[in-house]
Amino acid sequence: MLDLTPSDRAHLRLLLAHVLDDERITPEAADYIRKVFRDKLESLARPRPLTLVYTGWRGAARHRVRADLETTLARAGGRLHVIVGYNPDTDDPPGGDRWTYEWAMNTPGVTVETHPAPWHIRELSKSAGPYRNGYMLGLAAGRGGAFEVLAHLHPASRGAAGTAAYADHMGLRIRKEPAR
Repeated sequence: MLDLTPSDRAHLRLLLAHVLDDERITPEAADYIRKVFRDKLESLARPRPLTLVYTGWRGAARHRVRADLETTLARAGGRLHVIVGYNPDTDDPPGGDRWTYEWAMNTPGVTVETHPAPWHIRELSKSAGPYRNGYMLGLAAGRGGAFEVLAHLHPASRGAAGTAAYADHMGLRIRKEPAR
């Protein structure tokens, strides 16, 4: 996020106008450049949404997942970026990841990014999920900005429990909720 006041933004628009005048840009092209510049400047000045890394048991209850996501969205001020290990092409895995993806795709103010486990890599055939989960945590931590982890856990959820344990180990902000 840029820390620009309205006066700073107006000054930058004025500088752009001078550059466009000096370069003898056609009026149509100048209008387009001004619009793109204004839109980009405003998007850069807006705070980034909270990033949420989701992990959950395959048997997680849909109503439980949705309720916890709605709570997170409300706390985030209506803007949220979700990172989930779901594969929309194969509709896998079921449960929490599917419900999170479905909710994110249909909720205004929410963007979603998917990272399916690379099960097709022979060398990772027994551990693709844990590698993917660690990758998602590292991805969110490496981007900076505000983020947290939401884990829907069940005694049978080894993958989600492992991701939650790794997030704890990394010192990340994590919410552990029951999957049912």
